[in-house]
Amino acid sequence: MTMTHRERILAAIRGETPDRLPFVPRLEFWYRARRRKGTLPGELRSLTLMEIADRLGAGYYAATPDFTEYSGDVMADRALGLPRLAVFPHRVTLQVERRVLKCGQETVVEYQTPFGTVRTATVFTEEMLDAGASDPWVAEHAIREPRHFRAVGYIFSHLRVEPQTSGYLALRERVGDRGIVVAVASGNACPVQHIMAELMSTEQFFYALHDCPAEIEQLAEAMEPFYDRVKVIAAASPAEVILLGSNYDDSITHPAFFRKYILPALRDYVGDLHRRGKYLLTHADGENRRLLPLYLEAGLDVAESVCPYPMTRCRLEEILEAFAGRITVWGGIPSVLLCPGSATFEQFRIFADGLVGCYGHHSRLILGVSDMVTADADWDRVQFLAARVAGIR
Repeated sequence: MTMTHRERILAAIRGETPDRLPFVPRLEFWYRARRRKGTLPGELRSLTLMEIADRLGAGYYAATPDFTEYSGDVMADRALGLPRLAVFPHRVTLQVERRVLKCGQETVVEYQTPFGTVRTATVFTEEMLDAGASDPWVAEHAIREPRHFRAVGYIFSHLRVEPQTSGYLALRERVGDRGIVVAVASGNACPVQHIMAELMSTEQFFYALHDCPAEIEQLAEAMEPFYDRVKVIAAASPAEVILLGSNYDDSITHPAFFRKYILPALRDYVGDLHRRGKYLLTHADGENRRLLPLYLEAGLDVAESVCPYPMTRCRLEEILEAFAGRITVWGGIPSVLLCPGSATFEQFRIFADGLVGCYGHHSRLILGVSDMVTADADWDRVQFLAARVAGIR
């Protein structure tokens, strides 16, 4: 019996063998960039992204939100790692005064706390927009001096977090059988990763972790109730699959760091979700080789946006072998192979034929383009992949 895209994805997450390989490419970056430049293929120019996925015969990607569907105040607190998207299962309300200043593509926000003012700035450059980017670049992080730790801690300890389901349910209704709408608990697995990824530059964070670890730990403790709350709300939401954590790399979120901070957060949340009959997905788009055994130890269900060789050191077969049929890989196609400037069509075809030949009936693979189909990807190659997976070629 022919399955829907949604049924195929869920079968792969459960470790069952779907009727054919699920193919769910993340097309939004390619679509935005081509639409902005007026270079969408003629037959696609009048179509929405969802209609393009339908025409392609692929699943609709809804594992991570499209930030460009939201604007204005809901993205003002992005530099705190607190975008307030309607599709999230939780709604965050700040309990401090803030002032938002817009200047072209830059957004500056000043937060007033009893421990001083916290200032952030985010920006979209023309290059980012041309590439189809959806998430602004943080030009000024919240924590730049030691005095900022207490002020940011005050902000996070004075948040109100409440459930919301209408946006999620509306998107799930729109997507229907085209795919799975993943509910986002947090793009970071734990408070310490949040501090590293959102609130400080990476260099400053690791200096601070060495020089003033007590301040990092105190801020993480102040943030913990927020994390506890968003995870509880997401687990109680209507979603079958919950996202917690993203953007790991074995040189930055290195194994010792991952084991101390990230692994316990993922492992504990997996247990809670499994008791509810739900699944944990994490966005694992970086260098993964030294982290693979830690993913297994965490017990997560889906490693999404997995990017193999030649864009990382790991080949897809190594990742699937390491996961031993216990974790579903969502990804597997290096985005560079879709770009004429990076690979010939013959190189791409050989890869696609080998991939489908080896894994066309794999029980733990959702085929996707890692991290996304980029602006310079060739549409003919995307179509070739879709047809090859469907057994037409």
